[in-house]
Amino acid sequence: MAFEAQRKKYLREHLWYCEIEVGGTTYTICENVGPIPNGLDAIPLMRSSSASPAQVNLAGGIGVRASATVSFNEGLDYRYFGTATAPVRFWLNWRARNVGYQGGRLSLFSGYIVNGAYDAVNFERRDYVIESFSHNASGATITAKDTLKMTASDRAVAPAKSTGILTSTLTDVANNFTVGPAGVGDLEYPASGWLRLGDEVVSFTRVTDTFTIVRAQYNTLAAEHGINDLAQLCLYYNDNLSDIMYDLYTVYAGVPTAQINKTQWDNEITQNLPGLYEALITEPTGVDKLAKELAESAPHFQYWDERINQIVLTAIKAPPTLSECYTAEDNILESSTSIKDEPEMRVSTVICRFGQRDPTKKLDDESNYSQAQVRVTPLSITKYGGVEKFKFISSRWISNANRAAAIRLCARIGRRFEEMPRRISFNLDARDADVWSGQPMLINSDLTLRNESPWDRFCMPVQVLSVGESKDYKYSALEHTYGDALPEDEDSDDPNYRPVYISGFTDRLADESGNPQTLRDLYNSVWPDILADYNIVFIFDLSCVAGSSSNTAYAVSTGAWPGFLVLDILLDVRGLIVGKGGDGADVGGSATVGGPAISLGTNIRLSNTGIIGGGGDGGEDTTGGGTINADAAGGGGAGYINGIAGLGTTTSGASAVVNQAENGGNTLGGAGGFASNQESPEPAFASGFAGGDLGDGQAIALNGNTITYEETGIIHGTVS
Repeated sequence: MAFEAQRKKYLREHLWYCEIEVGGTTYTICENVGPIPNGLDAIPLMRSSSASPAQVNLAGGIGVRASATVSFNEGLDYRYFGTATAPVRFWLNWRARNVGYQGGRLSLFSGYIVNGAYDAVNFERRDYVIESFSHNASGATITAKDTLKMTASDRAVAPAKSTGILTSTLTDVANNFTVGPAGVGDLEYPASGWLRLGDEVVSFTRVTDTFTIVRAQYNTLAAEHGINDLAQLCLYYNDNLSDIMYDLYTVYAGVPTAQINKTQWDNEITQNLPGLYEALITEPTGVDKLAKELAESAPHFQYWDERINQIVLTAIKAPPTLSECYTAEDNILESSTSIKDEPEMRVSTVICRFGQRDPTKKLDDESNYSQAQVRVTPLSITKYGGVEKFKFISSRWISNANRAAAIRLCARIGRRFEEMPRRISFNLDARDADVWSGQPMLINSDLTLRNESPWDRFCMPVQVLSVGESKDYKYSALEHTYGDALPEDEDSDDPNYRPVYISGFTDRLADESGNPQTLRDLYNSVWPDILADYNIVFIFDLSCVAGSSSNTAYAVSTGAWPGFLVLDILLDVRGLIVGKGGDGADVGGSATVGGPAISLGTNIRLSNTGIIGGGGDGGEDTTGGGTINADAAGGGGAGYINGIAGLGTTTSGASAVVNQAENGGNTLGGAGGFASNQESPEPAFASGFAGGDLGDGQAIALNGNTITYEETGIIHGTVS
């Protein structure tokens, strides 16, 4: 038996070794074994190693970093640092030659030597970023963390810090300036973009060191800037989450592209977090801080998977349907299970502020956001003794036009954490340890009981938070509940649902710069693509009054859409879509007509529970004759923008009565002016015509397209 055991040990023997890569040079160091296995060119100075697993942070951000610590013996090395006649101490000289070791690569390899020979296929590799080094007379120690350490605020910021400074004072009305030192323009700045000057944001174009600017952008104010003031380049994104994160990590943090499974990221985002996120970042900000912001704005978590040496991205979503359940009887090691409630993770009310007004202000300034989305789960409040638990999120990444993202955010967080989750710890044998950090699984033990049925064991869905590898595999996981959808969640879990929300008063759906947009333009600002099976819905919410400032321009134009859509786009009108009200006639003048409401460039579905109407015509004026004339202007027509009342309603005399004409409202025309007098012998009076109610202007111009009515509602004016 002893001989057989010795033979097996010789045939298959475990070995640890590591690679240290700094400054383009790689050092391979293995455990102190002899002889060194055939095929492995390594220095036998490795004393011990330990690794701590990454810990997933479901609350947002990139969690606790995986780490490794490797200790080495001191020794002499002739190959790298000396000669046979002048030996040197390995680690003493390694440190002297590698002052810039921080950020270098440490790779740990664990595997087996077979028949005294090394074969790379028998080894598992785990990569880390070197963090610190220490040494003494007996040896050295290197500590390292996983690649996400490269995103830390003290190492990686976006945008990069600019160094260009104004060479002269810039007044609050000037539109060009020069930066120094000479040549910095071509070195640090693109041909066009955005700059932050103090608390002012400007757009620019550039030739060498000279900038031409447009002042006071993004709701900031034009101000005077002094000589030597910094011209900080801003970073603008309007892209999907996967591409934003990839750019931040690879360009600004230097994460190797091979350590990001971009295909996995893209697939996860397409299925669970589609859409565009937009932000202007006006000062250098830690990449890890930006990642945390994005994890809150687009609910997901990231973690380092040391088995594949890649960063994995997973959306917050409902648990998958799994068939295999790990049980106390068959898989979980005896007496290894414990459960702890996590009351601080429960969320009953999610409040998301979005539509940032001024990107130079602090993110937690509540007044700096124009909109908010609130989701309340009543059951989560009543079930836990009436205690309400809030989650506040202020997002610079969700634009005014992108309420769909705010709704999805609130729905995902609210549904995932409306129940107080339980944290479960347990151990598995190596044969069962095939599920890793971030992944879902089912656990069944005498401690996994249903809250509503305390005697009922069940297979509890969990998300694995961390896996520690020692003699056994030590798991920490969080119960994965996902509550029912609320009506205000608006099908936010459907990957083919593509809503666009329109709120408040809007003139021809204008963008932030006041440029009119079609519905297609709006869609393109929120969603990155169009596929045949998408359900594209435009929701004009209860607060919406969509109109036009011109009586010849439509309040809403659909724009052109591809013919391959299985479903026509849906206009879900809950507020108002109305043409401009006509202006009333001044005395002696003429009234203008009401404007049109909707112009179709494609077939549509229509669900109208609000009001659609062409603008009302303006009222005409009148003049009444007598001893003294009475003149009355016309009222403004209904619409948005409201028709303006005519001017000039007048009369005179001791008994004169004058009521001026009135502006139109959103749905009703304004009253005409009235003037009268009772002077003898011939009294006179005049009543201007009232402005028209909605419906004088065209309601919907079909332009050869069709409407499928799901709910007709109130439509004032012609549809033709």
